[in-house]
Amino acid sequence: MRIPHLVLGISDNAADAEIRSRYLELVKQYPPETAPVRFQQITEAYEALRNRRKRIETTLFGDMPDTGDFAGRLTLLADAVEVRRRRAGLRELFEMEKRCSKK
Repeated sequence: MRIPHLVLGISDNAADAEIRSRYLELVKQYPPETAPVRFQQITEAYEALRNRRKRIETTLFGDMPDTGDFAGRLTLLADAVEVRRRRAGLRELFEMEKRCSKK
């Protein structure tokens, strides 16, 4: 699934009323008879944001595969954080190397 906030075109901290009104606007704009794929994407995004627990999981885990349990998803999240940390460290190392080579 795509990122629900982007599908609906709202901010990631939108209120429930804003989420619902945007959903209704998009459903009118893309009815299931004329745009079934877009309608399904909009509905899935709305369902993900409507349920508060699911909204928190979507914010934390995004499109991570469902491993069946919360501990498995936390492990995947920790791995993703570690990869980002290492990338940031490599970026700093390359920038430092560029600065040193200019001298």
